[in-house]
Amino acid sequence: MDKKRFSRSLVLALALHIGILLLLVVNSLFKQSTKEATPAPEIINATIVEESPVRPDVKEKPKSVQKPEVTKPDENVIEASKAAAEKAEAAKAQALAEKAEAAKAQATAEKAEASKAKAAAEKVEAAKAQAVAEKAEAAKAQAAAEKAEAAKTKAAQEKAEAAKAQAAAEKAEATKAKAAAEKAEATKAKAAAEKAETAKAKAAAEKAEAAKAKAVAEKAEANKIKAAAEKAEATKAKAAAEKVEANKAKAAAEKAEAAKAKAAAEKAETAKAKAAAEKAEATKAKAAAEKAEAAKAKAAAEKAEAAKAAAAKAEAAKAEAAARAKAEAEAEIARAKAAAEKAEAEAKARVAEEKAAAAKARAAALEDEFQKAKDAIQLKTNRSWIRPPSSRSGLKCTIRVKLMSDGTVIDADIVTPSGDDIFDESALNAVNKASPLPVPKDKDLFAKKFRSFSFLFDPDRG
Repeated sequence: MDKKRFSRSLVLALALHIGILLLLVVNSLFKQSTKEATPAPEIINATIVEESPVRPDVKEKPKSVQKPEVTKPDENVIEASKAAAEKAEAAKAQALAEKAEAAKAQATAEKAEASKAKAAAEKVEAAKAQAVAEKAEAAKAQAAAEKAEAAKTKAAQEKAEAAKAQAAAEKAEATKAKAAAEKAEATKAKAAAEKAETAKAKAAAEKAEAAKAKAVAEKAEANKIKAAAEKAEATKAKAAAEKVEANKAKAAAEKAEAAKAKAAAEKAETAKAKAAAEKAEATKAKAAAEKAEAAKAKAAAEKAEAAKAAAAKAEAAKAEAAARAKAEAEAEIARAKAAAEKAEAEAKARVAEEKAAAAKARAAALEDEFQKAKDAIQLKTNRSWIRPPSSRSGLKCTIRVKLMSDGTVIDADIVTPSGDDIFDESALNAVNKASPLPVPKDKDLFAKKFRSFSFLFDPDRG
């Protein structure tokens, strides 16, 4: 703190000196500017006129006194001197301004230096204060740590007692969590199996759909081929008919020619015979074409029938595959369901076994805690007991105690006396003095065993 005050005093003294120095600089500048700013005197030109001496014997008329003639200065000289004066004034003012600016800059620099020194001093002081605060904080933290360590040492015993029960509870919880995880795994496996079955059934259905689509496509292809064949047949029949018509027209023409050339009988007869032969030929060709058309139609019908049978067979195969896939899916689902039910039953059995084991472990832990609490009560009561001078060794009595939840003794009385009233009274005093008694933290155990209980007071035992 003294160092801090000394630093502040040093900074203030430094600032005061700088202020005085600045005042001196400004004062000297001001005096110099005042001295330089004094104006030059104006020059007046005057002419002196000499008069002749006046004799006393000669009387002259008084003459008017002539005033000395004052000549006005030349205007150019005045203007030049005025301009020079103004120029000198401007130069002086500029010099003064530059000087003042330099002094101001120097003052600013010195002020900045002072501020910098002040900031450095404050920073040093802040660092010192921070170091002191950190030291105090460290001391405080160390004290808190020592206090916490003492509290930790004090609570270690109680924590160790509670740790056993907590370990048993955690074991039971872990067993329960394990069973839940196994059940979740079984459910997950069941869901995966159902998903796989669904995917399998979907694939079978898609396969059947593809087979059906293929059969429809084959049927459409057959119909297309049949239509093309029918079209070709129609075209062929049309060509044959046109040929027959052409032949018929030709025969008619020949017949007309024969009629026209009736005179040439032999020639007409020959033409007639030829026409008859061509007609017979045409009839034979037409019959052959009709026969070929019928055979072709029959072949197309048989082909269509075969395609229809193949489609029906594919449909039946598809239906059979779908039925088989469905049966397999149902069987797989039944198997997965049975496996899941078995796993669930096993998990339930394991959970029941673990629950029974946990209950057994808890009962054992509670019994152990009960015995430990009872021994602790016995020990604390023995330590609080003050042996009466008249008491002999080997005396003991049974005391019934009623407690609050924090172990505070509400009431204590002798159930089985020792035969020595002074000893019994000292035992009751020891119980009341030991209050609050070390009871277990488990509320159920306290309510069941320690709300009101009896114990054997035997100071010679321990």
